[in-house]
Amino acid sequence: MARMGTTNWSLVLRAGADDSSIARAALGGLCEAYWYPVYAMVRRYGHDPTNAEDLTQAYFTRFLEKSWIKEVSPEHGRFRSFLLVSVRNFLNNETDRERALKRGGGQRTVELDGVDAEKRYAMEPVESSTPETLFERAWAEHVLARALERLQADVTEKEGAERFAQLKGHLTGDQPARTYRELAEDRGVGESAERVAVHRLRKRLGVLLREEIAATVADPADVGEELRHLLTVLGGPGGGDIEGPPPASAEERDSHGE
Repeated sequence: MARMGTTNWSLVLRAGADDSSIARAALGGLCEAYWYPVYAMVRRYGHDPTNAEDLTQAYFTRFLEKSWIKEVSPEHGRFRSFLLVSVRNFLNNETDRERALKRGGGQRTVELDGVDAEKRYAMEPVESSTPETLFERAWAEHVLARALERLQADVTEKEGAERFAQLKGHLTGDQPARTYRELAEDRGVGESAERVAVHRLRKRLGVLLREEIAATVADPADVGEELRHLLTVLGGPGGGDIEGPPPASAEERDSHGE
């Protein structure tokens, strides 16, 4: 939770008007964490990898150097919404674009991994999604990935990395590495015990998702709506089979008296 406390959008908004060093550090952390959706959006606007990397870097440099945070309006109280609008405005400004392309190997405000970004971008759906819808999907996938990374760390510390690898598919909707029966036989327990274990991890994943989302909204009351939006984006065209924590089975609910 220390990391969450230092990359919190509400902290940025509270202290941004005072140009607080704490707020700038928090904003820098958020930019470091969520640069890929911006890069993907720039690429979908038709820029080649080199220009897209330069533009993404230039955008975040301007973002941090020019105190754009002071221009946040109530409807942009979510970091996702603010980035989406400000990136579009930035790209519409031809002067900024030309300056970005001339920047070359200049200051790198946010560390971007261009090679990794292109690998990820190559895996994006090829259907005619707009830059904005691609941004939304990349954002949602990244939030889920951050929550899964934290859950993996928890499980690995307590039960080992192999245990998480075996259960991950049951959490995300991907093809599970092992069936419940196989997992139970390996561990010498009943199949219902494995289902209960997955049920508990689903609940924990839901909590972690909410925490990740809470760090990107100004008002805690927006967390529920943002979570619904995230799950809708992940379940839409190109979102794959991941829909967030799947609903518990009847057996799992009965095991918990739900």
